[in-house]
Amino acid sequence: MNNHLLLTLRSFYEDIVYSGVHEEYSIAQNKKTIRFNQFILLILIATFSSVASYFFYGLYISALVNLSAAYIFIVAFHFNLRKYFGLARILAILNLNLYLVIMNYMEGLKAGEYYFYFPYFLVMTFIVSFKRNLLELGFAYLVTILSLLFCYKMCPQENLYQVHIAHMFNSLHDSNLVIALLLTAFFSYAILRINSNNETAILKEKQFVDTIYNTSLDGVFILDAEALVITDCNNRALELLEIGNKKEIVGMPMDTLFTREHIKIFRSIEEESAGDGSKGWQGELSFSSRNDNTVFAYVNVVPFADNNHRFWKISILDLSEIKMTKFELMKAKQKAEVASQAKTRFLSNMSHELRTPLNGIIGASNLLLQEDYLPEQLSHLEILKLSSENMMVLINGILDFNKIESGKVELENVPVNIRTLLRKLETQFSVQVQAKGLAFLVDVDDKLEVEFLTDETRLNQILSNLISNALKFTHKGFITLGARKVSSSSKKSVIQFMVRDTGIGIPANKQQEIFESFTQADTDTTRKYGGTGLGLAIARKLVGLFSGELMLDSREGLGSTFYFTAELMINENAKLYINDEKVKQLPSFGQVKVLLAEDNAVNMSVARRLLNKWGIEVHEAVNGREAVEKFRKGLFELVLIDLEMPEMDGVSALSEIRKIDSDIPAIAFTAAVYEDMRADLLKKGFMEVVPKPFRPEELHNKIAGLIRKIA
Repeated sequence: MNNHLLLTLRSFYEDIVYSGVHEEYSIAQNKKTIRFNQFILLILIATFSSVASYFFYGLYISALVNLSAAYIFIVAFHFNLRKYFGLARILAILNLNLYLVIMNYMEGLKAGEYYFYFPYFLVMTFIVSFKRNLLELGFAYLVTILSLLFCYKMCPQENLYQVHIAHMFNSLHDSNLVIALLLTAFFSYAILRINSNNETAILKEKQFVDTIYNTSLDGVFILDAEALVITDCNNRALELLEIGNKKEIVGMPMDTLFTREHIKIFRSIEEESAGDGSKGWQGELSFSSRNDNTVFAYVNVVPFADNNHRFWKISILDLSEIKMTKFELMKAKQKAEVASQAKTRFLSNMSHELRTPLNGIIGASNLLLQEDYLPEQLSHLEILKLSSENMMVLINGILDFNKIESGKVELENVPVNIRTLLRKLETQFSVQVQAKGLAFLVDVDDKLEVEFLTDETRLNQILSNLISNALKFTHKGFITLGARKVSSSSKKSVIQFMVRDTGIGIPANKQQEIFESFTQADTDTTRKYGGTGLGLAIARKLVGLFSGELMLDSREGLGSTFYFTAELMINENAKLYINDEKVKQLPSFGQVKVLLAEDNAVNMSVARRLLNKWGIEVHEAVNGREAVEKFRKGLFELVLIDLEMPEMDGVSALSEIRKIDSDIPAIAFTAAVYEDMRADLLKKGFMEVVPKPFRPEELHNKIAGLIRKIA
């Protein structure tokens, strides 16, 4: 029962005291609201207690005054709830003063109501802050002093308006004195407790700030910009400059730690930031510690003012280890560069020294094979030739690897026909493939007839390495060399190259290792098949020069596929080969007028030559806009339009032409390749598509299917 009553009273107290407290208010504002609510609650308790006693003694006028005052205090409480904080306090102060004036007048000074002025003076400091509301506090004291003077001058010693008061002055005097003393004690205790809490909070905050200050990774100095002395520093600053105790430097001149150049920088910063204290300076400086050790640091200087006195805050971040590491790295880099140059010179010298005798050995073995020799000497001569040639391959591989590692390999841009390149490789390896009883397949995309600008030698080297690798590890089945066009535009094409075999394959856990220098799948492979492990490493690095990546798809026991993609520029100046004999066999169309829109002069010349051979009258346009204008002025049976042209592209040009003649047959003439290209172009109004480079018979067949009149 008692616990339930205590919980009820506590809940009632908290509901009143914490009314008006909100998260969006500051902590100070919430504390002020709570103190005001506590004041109102205490006053109401005292007021209603007085009302009960006044009714008991029959002092009804005093009871009525107390009830009126209580009502006004409740109004002030509601003003506080609705965020009218200042108005609520003013109303409470005026109401309390008015209540004391009326009660002193109604009961007389002998009743001792003026004793309540003592706790009231304390209450004002309880509900009004000295620092933040000085004007409000002054107003409260002024009103209180005026009301106190009024009571002293105007209130009678005894007032007999109330019937029963004549015999109660002593009792009222004593009770009011006791209540005033209790209230004074309570408010004194409350003020002392608040001050104690504030002092504890300030100490905790200072301790927190000091902890952050002294555990910072930056050394911090506070310098007096006017007296040019050191006023404070943190523990990290003492540690950086090897100072034993803060007392050794606090109050000392700046030049005991900082050079004239440093102080000059600090002063210039202050001059530059005059009128804007937020500006500072950051940069690298060096300092000398007490033990004459150099400290390299990143320094942040911020000028600030406190009580109209100017200071500098110097934050120092130690960079000594970073500087030393950087210095060590530079030394290591220089050593590595010297070692690399020495290695290059060594390999160059060794190349010369090894190639010269090897050239003599290979030449002599070839001469011996061409001369008369004993039959039993043939095997020895072949071993001599094969071993010397293998040695030459090994030396070339090491030199190539060194060139690539040192970044001395640059790709050339020469005209290359991919189909021809792959046929050369087929011829180069066909004898070796046949000797092992394998099939050699070459799969070249039909769309790769155009010439590209690239480095044929390096492409040949990559594919040769991959074919040699496949040949070494394949004992039955086949080796496939392939190339296909992945995508294309009028300027360049993406081509995928591939070498596939049905050899021993590579275990999944070894597929990344084999691309490392001097590494093979395992030691058994090295013993059984030989080799240095450089072939794939060289191939991968060369592929990287083509902005590609050498990839592997392999299953142990089933074979391997090495593939990579390269983006190659199309040789726009290449002379397209036309088989005149084959063209002559194609029938003529007679008098047919065709509008040909093509911005490339070579392609225009080739197409015009073909069309003329078929009896077609060709009208030329070098861009889409000119094609539209010529179509508007003439009559044509067919339009042949390149997709990518200046000023207006082929699709836009055809759209404009369709507005003039919606039924005109149109063929897209393009080097671009993309997914669903034919379906897309048919949707855009073209009736046929001829990819570049084109085959004459294909172009002839598509024209024949579209023109309205065949001769």
